[in-house]
Amino acid sequence: MLLRDILEFNTIKTPEATAVAFADDRSLCFAELDRRSLRLANGLATLGQPGDGVAILADNCPEYVECYYAVPAARQRLVFLNYRLTPKELIRIVNDSQARVLLYRAAFAAVVEQMRPELTTVEHYACIGDATASDPDYETLLADVETPPFAGADDDRDVAWLIYTSGTTGMPKGAMLSHRNLIFSAMNSLATFASNVPEPRYLMPFPMCHIAGYAILTQHLRGVPVYLMQQFEPRAWLEMVERHRITATALAPTMINMVLNHPDLDRYDTSSLDNIGYGASSIPAEVLRRAMTRFGNVFSQGFGMTELAGNVLFMDRDTHMRAAAGDTHLLGAAGRRGSLAAVRIVDESFNDCPFGVAGEIIVKGDQVLTGYWQRPDAEAEAFQDGWFRTGDMARLDEEGFVYIVDRKKDMIISGGENVYPREVEEVLYRHPAVAEVAVFGVPDENWGERVTAAIVPRAGEEVAEAELTELCRSELAGYKRPRAWHFVEAIPKNVSGKILKRTLRERFDPAGGEGAAR
Repeated sequence: MLLRDILEFNTIKTPEATAVAFADDRSLCFAELDRRSLRLANGLATLGQPGDGVAILADNCPEYVECYYAVPAARQRLVFLNYRLTPKELIRIVNDSQARVLLYRAAFAAVVEQMRPELTTVEHYACIGDATASDPDYETLLADVETPPFAGADDDRDVAWLIYTSGTTGMPKGAMLSHRNLIFSAMNSLATFASNVPEPRYLMPFPMCHIAGYAILTQHLRGVPVYLMQQFEPRAWLEMVERHRITATALAPTMINMVLNHPDLDRYDTSSLDNIGYGASSIPAEVLRRAMTRFGNVFSQGFGMTELAGNVLFMDRDTHMRAAAGDTHLLGAAGRRGSLAAVRIVDESFNDCPFGVAGEIIVKGDQVLTGYWQRPDAEAEAFQDGWFRTGDMARLDEEGFVYIVDRKKDMIISGGENVYPREVEEVLYRHPAVAEVAVFGVPDENWGERVTAAIVPRAGEEVAEAELTELCRSELAGYKRPRAWHFVEAIPKNVSGKILKRTLRERFDPAGGEGAAR
């Protein structure tokens, strides 16, 4: 099955039904989206050959959705560019991907001008939303032909999307995702979560340059309209939920925390919400408790990553209800494996870990990436005996629930002891004046690494270091307690809301960063 089959099916079934709606009230029905995507595919086919890269630099917009379907329909690779990166970072990705075409929104024209002299493979440019003196308007790419431009598409071998990993631990790698990877990821979500809500409407707050965009495919498989936020902002999210009577959405834990901390939260009617999926990173149990108190039992969880084309672990609302009714340990779970992927927890020898013992999550299935773009070394490191090594540490219980311990590369080794930052963060979130926290390790000549915490206080409140120290003393072994505290206005995150602990380590490394702790 190919990605454009999704549009074709909906065009046959409900051609006039809304497929995409945007914040400025632009919308496309399924027939229009299918027609424009095919015309764009044919236009791109005149600029290159199957296998070429088409890069896109844009925040969320209907044209981005068209590219989701059109570029693979032309048998070309859609290269996702994170608009928050610097020009130098973007240049490295575009050149690495060997993109022949660069599409960009007018808001990023100045960035493209900085990049242009150093782009070694790009031959064609087009501007979305505004024709410039040097580049044609995006609309000029749409040909008059509305039939698939190339025959012989292969859902397994053709790379549909090329998404560079977030780079929280180093230089991003291009994850090659085929039509099959993406379709199976969407189907895995559908097989786990079913909804009978009348007139469903899905709100997409994540940036579409992130793998979270696969949720659009999932919703379109069901024929559900998708409302796009240009960029996430808590007040705008609340306004769109109220205005459009949104029934389902997805948020990163950091986004949920921002919504909960918004001063006007209770002024908005969010009663239409039937499901809030959360993912992208682990959620602190205290934040989830507050969210369930405010929004009710509407939460579900998905755990995945770019290389898995979406989620492989899921926790449904019934499990959240169990947690609210007394099984509070489940608030710390990431869920159970979905129906269409195999998941194991293994030790360093690749043996399955006993219940309760931490190990690495490995995955096998049709949604696992086909490989890394021009990185056989990374593929050799990531795959073992056909299993993909995620680098995430977790433990499994007798019911099959997986509990994320931490990123393997984020684990702190202090005095020979393993410290999982999330365990420390969970404790610190219990302080009523803590809005956000990140725990990480910095080099220490005596202990190897020093446990360090960055704290964002709630608006108008102060956090006493002594109170945090005492809180940790009552909950954590000595080697797990932070030895340095940094009180900051904001914690750095990537475009998907993941905390950039590498950035924090660099910033507060005593040898090269700001160093001094408060």
